[in-house]
Amino acid sequence: MAGQPRMTTQPFWEKTYTNIDVSTFGGPSQEIRDVAKQLRPGARALDLGCGEGRNALFLAECGFDVTAVDISAAGIRKLETLAQKKRLHVHTEVTDVRDYQFPHPFDLIASHGCLHLLERESWQRLIPLFKTQTNPGGLNVVVVFTDTIPPPDDLKDYCLGLFHEGEIFSLYSDWEPLLERSYVFEDEHPGSARHTHPVNKLVARKPPEKTESANVDRM
Repeated sequence: MAGQPRMTTQPFWEKTYTNIDVSTFGGPSQEIRDVAKQLRPGARALDLGCGEGRNALFLAECGFDVTAVDISAAGIRKLETLAQKKRLHVHTEVTDVRDYQFPHPFDLIASHGCLHLLERESWQRLIPLFKTQTNPGGLNVVVVFTDTIPPPDDLKDYCLGLFHEGEIFSLYSDWEPLLERSYVFEDEHPGSARHTHPVNKLVARKPPEKTESANVDRM
């Protein structure tokens, strides 16, 4: 996860990031699998808050030009090790997403389970950047926890900026919605207790550039 709070304690995922044989969050998310089918060959994809790289590695396997960013040095090291084993190339960067400098626009920007770990004012600044740094016709995938129910006790200090129900959908109301899903699920990761999370999941497409109609003089 990128953008975890700046504090001295470590969340559970930092422990499993050091174990190459353990998958902290499982395989690539279904929405990433789905959007991969819609991207052009060689598309530029950015995974902000990539963790140990479950989505970034899948996108690289699909042949995309992938950049993966996370605050966790352990997560990035694990991603790089896995990429080397798979003979994949992924641009990696150990950076807090609050400080990330976009080098160019992307065809896909994904932030999966990350933004609610930031203060609200931080992600309120970032989301407009996601939108402006996406190419026309490109895609954003954003998955966040909401404040519908309180966060688990062992994660409450990390969930600094929980979204309100439906808030992420309204922030993309000017884009074409491909997926807007709201649900509650339970999970259990290696090294953690069982959790219940309320989730909003968004996949949206940026409108294509408008072209000016040519004026034709009729004689």
